[in-house]
Parts: sequence; structure tokens; C-alpha cells
Amino acid sequence: MDRRDRNIGTPVRKSLLAFGVLALSGCSMFGGGQPANPATAALACPKIGIVRELSEMTQFRAGGKDMTDVTSRAALTDYSGNCEYGSDGVTINLNLFVLAERGPAMQGDQATYRYFVAVARPDEENPASKAEFETTVNFPKGQTRVVTKEELAPKIPLPKDANAKSWRVLVGFQLTPEQLNFNLAQIKR
Repeated sequence: MDRRDRNIGTPVRKSLLAFGVLALSGCSMFGGGQPANPATAALACPKIGIVRELSEMTQFRAGGKDMTDVTSRAALTDYSGNCEYGSDGVTINLNLFVLAERGPAMQGDQATYRYFVAVARPDEENPASKAEFETTVNFPKGQTRVVTKEELAPKIPLPKDANAKSWRVLVGFQLTPEQLNFNLAQIKR
């Protein structure tokens, strides 16, 4: 089974970021999971997944189009977490791991990437909410690859005792049309 397709189940510490409901359109689903509290074991965690087409980002210097023009690359490589049910819904404690790599055209020692976390209702194709985040990766001298961990806490507002097991949480990079086309071309290879 692909690591991106597995369930949330590993306990994690308190999340640092939270977001509310916003508007969004289009993505696909993966994964599933179990809540952290055994008392709510009948209530399952929402399904979670990294959207394949949006799981990588390649940044080029201005006007560049080939691999010698790459300033940096990043991939959403894995996630872990759990969920906590409360009287007003379920909070998903999510650790998202980002692998970043310096490219041959990189100037300086930092790269910045935008990514999103979206929540989709059961039986609906389009997510009901989306939040965008930005992360800056620092490359220590002599190091070409860095792994960072983003700690997030999306919340699904639900009535008391409602089950979130059919909801979906989707993550991916916020790509430009050119970056998306680059990814789709790489997938076809």
C-alpha cells in the first residue's frame, strides 16, 4: 500500500495551526483512520490523503524550463496524526512531512512553498473548505535536502455524536498552471 493511502493513526502532540471553513473546488480522496480517544472508538477519523498530482512542486528560475534551471523541488512525502471528537465536531491533528531539495539554479539558502489542506463532505466531489499555508525551508550550508514537519489542526464542525469517518481531508501544493502541467507531464512518463 502506498504510504499516502494509509490511515491516520499515530498519536501526535497538540497542533499549532487551525483553520475554519472556506470555499473551494475539485480534488480526489485517499486514506482513513481511528480517533485518539478509546471512549470514542466507534467514531472514526476522516479519510486523509495527499493529492497525487499536487504532491510535488518544482520551482524554476525566471524564464527557465529545463532541469538546469531548477531552483528547488519539494514533495509532500508522508503524514501522521489522529483525531479528537468534541461536542462541536472533530479536530484532525495532522503532521505533514515536506522533503525539499536544492536545485542547480538556487541562489541563497531558502525556498518557500505554498500548500493547502481541504475538507470534503461525505459523498461530495468538491471540498467544502480549504486553507492555504506557506512554509519556508532553510538549507544549512552543504546540505542539499531537508525534511520539515508542518503541524496542522483542521476542524470539521459536526453535531454531537456525529461520525466523521466518511469525510475527507486532502492536502497538496498550491501550484501555478505551469507547475501543474509539469507534474502531469512527469506522471505520464
